[in-house]
Amino acid sequence: MIRVEDLADRLVLVGLTATGSQDIGAIPLHNEYPRVGTYQNTVNTIISRQFITRVNKPVNLILMLVIAVAMGFFIQRLNAKKSLVVTLSVFVLLNLAIMLAFSYLNIWFEQLGLSLAMVMPSMGIISIKFMKEESQKRFIKSAFSYYLSPSVIDEIIEEPESLKLGGEDREITIFFSDVRSFSTISEKFSPQELVVRLNEYFTEMTDIILGYGGTVDKFIGDAIMAFYGAPIIMRDHPLKAVLAAVDMKKRLRELQEKWRKAGMEEFHARIGIHSGKATVGNMGSRSRMDYTIMGDAVNLASRLEGANKYYGTSAMLSGSTYEGAREHIDVRHLDVIRVVGKTEPVSIYELLGKRGALPDKIYAMLEKYDRGREHFINRDWKEARQLFRQGIKVVPDDGPCLKYIERCEGYIKNPPKKSWDGVYVLKGK
Repeated sequence: MIRVEDLADRLVLVGLTATGSQDIGAIPLHNEYPRVGTYQNTVNTIISRQFITRVNKPVNLILMLVIAVAMGFFIQRLNAKKSLVVTLSVFVLLNLAIMLAFSYLNIWFEQLGLSLAMVMPSMGIISIKFMKEESQKRFIKSAFSYYLSPSVIDEIIEEPESLKLGGEDREITIFFSDVRSFSTISEKFSPQELVVRLNEYFTEMTDIILGYGGTVDKFIGDAIMAFYGAPIIMRDHPLKAVLAAVDMKKRLRELQEKWRKAGMEEFHARIGIHSGKATVGNMGSRSRMDYTIMGDAVNLASRLEGANKYYGTSAMLSGSTYEGAREHIDVRHLDVIRVVGKTEPVSIYELLGKRGALPDKIYAMLEKYDRGREHFINRDWKEARQLFRQGIKVVPDDGPCLKYIERCEGYIKNPPKKSWDGVYVLKGK
C-alpha cells in the first residue's frame, strides 16, 4: 500500500499491465512488454533535456553525395582487390561512426541512405574493375604465352606495372644460340623436313628457357635469342641462364642420340651468354612493336656465341655471367679477348656443366689445361705446349687445347712484343 503523502514531489506513472490489456507492445528487447514501462525513458529525456537530434534531409543528401564522390574518386585509383577491401572497411567504419553518434551524441543520421551512397557507386566501380582486370589478364596471357613462362606471366598479372611501355635500362643476362653449319645441314633437307626438324629443336630448347623464367625474344633463322631478368626482375638471372644452358646441352645430346639412331642429320648448337646492362621494353612503330632488348651487352652476347667457332667450344660465358653463377658450375677460363667493335677486353669461360658433375677425365684434362695457360701467360710457350698436348692425350678432340697448341707454336716462331698483355683480338664475328 502506497500512501498519497509518500508521492509528494515525485512523478508517478500509471498504466495497465494486465495480460490482455491494450497497453502491451514490443520493444527492442522484448516482444510483449507493458508500454507504461517505456514512459520513464520519455520523462527522463524531458527532464535531462537529452533530446535526439535527427539530421534533416538536405544535410543527409549532401553527406550522401560527398561520400559517393569521395569513394568513387579514391577507389578508382586502386585495383579491384584493394578497392573491395577499402569499401568493406569504410562500410564498417561508417556504420560504427553513425551508431556512436547516436549513442553518445544523440544525433540520428540516415544510416541506410548513407550506407547505400557509399556502397552502390563503389560496388559499381569495383565490378567494372574486375571485368577490366580479367580482360587484361586474358590479353597478357594471350600476348606473352608464346615467349614467357607461365610463372612470369602470373607475376606480370599480379604486378602489371612491372611491364612498362617504352624502354628502361636494366641488368639482365642475354642468351644467344645458333645451329652449327646450318647452311650445310639445310641443303640435305627439303623445306618441309627442315621446318619439322627446326620446330622440334626450337620446342625443346624453348621449353627449357621458359622453365627457368627466361623470355624468348625471337627466332632468327636457326638462332634463338632470349634473356633473363625482364620483364620480371630476377636477382639470380646469370644463374638461371647458365643452368638453362646446361639443361639445353643435355637435352640436345639426347636429341642427337635419337636422330643418330633414326639415321637423321644431327644438330649441334653454339651458345653465348653475357650479363650486363641493356635497354628493355616495347620497341618498334605505332602499328607494330616487340618486347625486346638493345645495347652493347646484346652485341657482346652475340659475339660470344660466334667465338665458340674459334675455340672449338659449344657454350661460352662472359666474366660477368660467370661471377653470378660460379658457385654452381664448372667452367674453364678460355681467354681474355677483344671482340670486333669493342676496345675493352673481356674474360671468357667455357661452360662445362654443373659443379662436380663432370666425368673424371674432364677434370684430369682441365688440370693440364690450367697449368698450360699459366705457362702460356708467362710466355713459356714450350712448356705450355707440352701441357696442352698432355691434355689432348686425355681428351683427344678438346678444342681449346688444340687451339692453344697452335698459338704456342706460332709464338715460338714469332714471339709477341714485350708489351704483350695476353689479350687476344678476335678478327671475325
